[in-house]
Amino acid sequence: MSGDPHPSIGGDTAMPVRVGLVGCGGFMRHMHLPHLLESEVFQVAATCDVDLSAADAMCATAGARYATDDPARLLADQEIDAVIIATRHDSHAALSAAAARAGKHVLCEKPMGLNARECHEVAEAVRRAGVHYTVGYNRGMAPLVVRARDILADRPEKRLIYHRIQAPFPASHWTHIAEVGGGRFVGEGCHIFDLLCELVPAPPSSVYASGGTFLPPDQVTIPDSGIVALTFADGSIGTTLIASDGCGRFPKESTEIYCAARAILIHDFSSLTYRDVDGAGDETITLPAQDKGHGRELALFGEAIRDGGPAPNGPSHALRAALISFKVLESIATGQPVPIDPSEYTIEENVP
Repeated sequence: MSGDPHPSIGGDTAMPVRVGLVGCGGFMRHMHLPHLLESEVFQVAATCDVDLSAADAMCATAGARYATDDPARLLADQEIDAVIIATRHDSHAALSAAAARAGKHVLCEKPMGLNARECHEVAEAVRRAGVHYTVGYNRGMAPLVVRARDILADRPEKRLIYHRIQAPFPASHWTHIAEVGGGRFVGEGCHIFDLLCELVPAPPSSVYASGGTFLPPDQVTIPDSGIVALTFADGSIGTTLIASDGCGRFPKESTEIYCAARAILIHDFSSLTYRDVDGAGDETITLPAQDKGHGRELALFGEAIRDGGPAPNGPSHALRAALISFKVLESIATGQPVPIDPSEYTIEENVP
């Protein structure tokens, strides 16, 4: 952990959480930075990118103390309490573990790592350091998803869920390179596997997937699209269709939830329609703008650092969806369902 001048768990809530930004590309610029600049909790202290000009530009926008192209300098800085990592996927695990060992709280974009070994190494580094860790599975914190959970909170019956995520994801994109991006199921599918788990109160028990390469096979050599079915211990089923060769003129995502003659539709994280048995509880919500939960994720991360308690999407949640993504690839390869045991992803956390 940081020294006395740093905000500690349950410490002086007047002190800002000084954060270093690692990876100053479009996602950090358009998603995290606006929320950070509006926050009364965080203060951007430093920026880092392999492209120093990108770090310099973000440093100027954020009013940070310095920019660097060396992550080691940022992690060694005793005036930094936390880091947000938004680099390419193959660097997530190593940077997260190094940040934890340096005593920094960590918010890392998905995926947690590109294989189970990397993910467990991150979890162990976080546990040993006693820092907060959050992975960027923001969809489960989207306000309309939170509302859907609240609507069904008192319903013990099993649920049937369908989620669609489709977009044009060009074959040339680095995410499709297994050793760099992990592929679409590992690199982005983990988002949706976490969302399905967040919508069902019981733990996942098995996964079955059918899919393959729908983009040009001479460019993409790993599965990029398919349909995944998650079975849960209470009998609920969550399915998702992930399409990489999608249509940019069609809404990217949609979620349908059915439980005890009740239906919920979340349209592209912008509107929610709820219908119940007799119409007494019908509800329609339209947000002024799409909200996938990034702001709430950052706010809860800051609250955990300042006030104590678990961070959102901590090591166990992070590992749960990551392991599902690896099992999806196993299922596609074997054509068989793959079991999931909670002991595989349940991690002891070492923070108050």
